[in-house]
Amino acid sequence: MKYRRLILILIITMMLFLQPSSMMRNENSIKQNADSALTIYTYESLLADPGYAYDRAFEQYAGLPNGSVNVVLLDDAGSILTKAVSEKADPVADVLIGIDNALVSQARQQDILTPYQPKEADKLVSGLVDGLASDYLLTPYDYGAIALWYLKQAFNSSIDTSSLKLNDLLQNEVRNQLIVENPNLSSPGLGFLLSTIAMFGDNAGVDSMIQGGWRDFWRQLSDGTKLSPSWGDAISLLYTKEAKRSMMVSYSTSPAYGACLYNDTSTAAVLPTINGTQYGWQQIEGLGVVKNAPHEALAKEFIDWFISEELQSQIHLNQWMYPARAGITAPDCYDAAIDPSTITPLNDRIPQNLLANNLTSWLDDWEVAWTEGTSGSFGLPFDTVGIFATLILIPVLLRRKKEI
Repeated sequence: MKYRRLILILIITMMLFLQPSSMMRNENSIKQNADSALTIYTYESLLADPGYAYDRAFEQYAGLPNGSVNVVLLDDAGSILTKAVSEKADPVADVLIGIDNALVSQARQQDILTPYQPKEADKLVSGLVDGLASDYLLTPYDYGAIALWYLKQAFNSSIDTSSLKLNDLLQNEVRNQLIVENPNLSSPGLGFLLSTIAMFGDNAGVDSMIQGGWRDFWRQLSDGTKLSPSWGDAISLLYTKEAKRSMMVSYSTSPAYGACLYNDTSTAAVLPTINGTQYGWQQIEGLGVVKNAPHEALAKEFIDWFISEELQSQIHLNQWMYPARAGITAPDCYDAAIDPSTITPLNDRIPQNLLANNLTSWLDDWEVAWTEGTSGSFGLPFDTVGIFATLILIPVLLRRKKEI
């Protein structure tokens, strides 16, 4: 298991080294903006579609010169965390944006953030602070439930999606159309894994809601289901007719995107139900001040602004999640999404301390379950560069085998 994960990490690292990536592109931006007043690490899709220039908006709000805010775009929350940890002895970033409630325990263990309670914390939606970090190590800025998103016309199944059961996904007609993201690489993928653990239960201290075991569920699901390395790759497959995939792990808000921007209501989202109640893992995304940040005072001002009405009013139509600030009315086109008031969150079934103590072993168990039902594909984007990276690793692995 350890060697399999090591191989995975080495291959990804080699691919990043050989291919242009967001991380490598933005290393130059750090050097070019060494005199910036504020440096932010976040992921590429933050408020990016159709787009709200939050960096320029904050400069105007704070009275800073144009270009004072340097945004370094990384691939995902895991990349943000990894980069911040590597620099914690001499921090470059002032603010981290995008670490969620599944990864906050790792940020806490690595001691890379300093708690800060923003000025208008009382305006946040009830329960989000405790669900993310009650001490404000991170401040929530958006939330949404992990759901199954599908193309209405293309999805061909006899199941009633209005009363979908988690085990319905194991039917051949469903799993042969399903795309799930690798929980080791994707935050919605991890959220979906945690959903299954919360519902099936685990002997680590999670009571079961339904019969069966989550490991056996994933073992069976892997036979026919497509594993993708990221949400972006999954949606590309979803809209590729030749792939013949019409359902993917996404968010309860995903149908709103087409409805709001293109008046397109051809997609829908669905959540597993038990006795008519919809259940979903609630992802809460947060931002925080880097410990020993070069510009701590400005970082705190940025967090104050990020939960202000000015910024939070942009969440619905640029982030496609629900804003963390209460009182921001969703546009009418959000009727296409699943009403959050009808969703029962699963998060309380896996408290933060339980998640922190078991996440690594759960991911290991998931990996075993998945590979037992497949040929061992981990949802990596193996193009020619990936194959080349693998070939480079073969002598290393053979040498390691001899040493053992």
